[in-house]
Amino acid sequence: MKSYPINSPEAQARILTLCLIADSDIDPSELDELNLSLVYEALNISPQGFMEVFRTYLEDIASEAGKGRINLLDPERINTMLAEVNGRSERINTLATALRICKSDHALNDAEIALFRHIMNEWQIDLTDLEIEVSLA
Repeated sequence: MKSYPINSPEAQARILTLCLIADSDIDPSELDELNLSLVYEALNISPQGFMEVFRTYLEDIASEAGKGRINLLDPERINTMLAEVNGRSERINTLATALRICKSDHALNDAEIALFRHIMNEWQIDLTDLEIEVSLA
């Protein structure tokens, strides 16, 4: 799996990508123009930069296809990505942005909830932290 510099927009974008595909279904509302512009602004990444991270992550997953079953929610895979974002403000911003986008289809399914819980636990972020970030946005 490709690595990115710590706290870089690319490292944060890959976590958003993980959240977008966690349920194996990308709702069109999650990738609409409004949500994508939110991503670009929140992460300070260009549209091309975000799509490159998205493409690279999908390629990383595809390269594992020859090894058998792929578990998108494998804790080791997730923790490797999470380790590349270690700043508290970057973590809260990334997770709050991911939550806004994943909720745009008006539903969080079990896979998304499990992923968000895992990230919150690993990063030691609670709902109050996210609520404050979302209210400031």
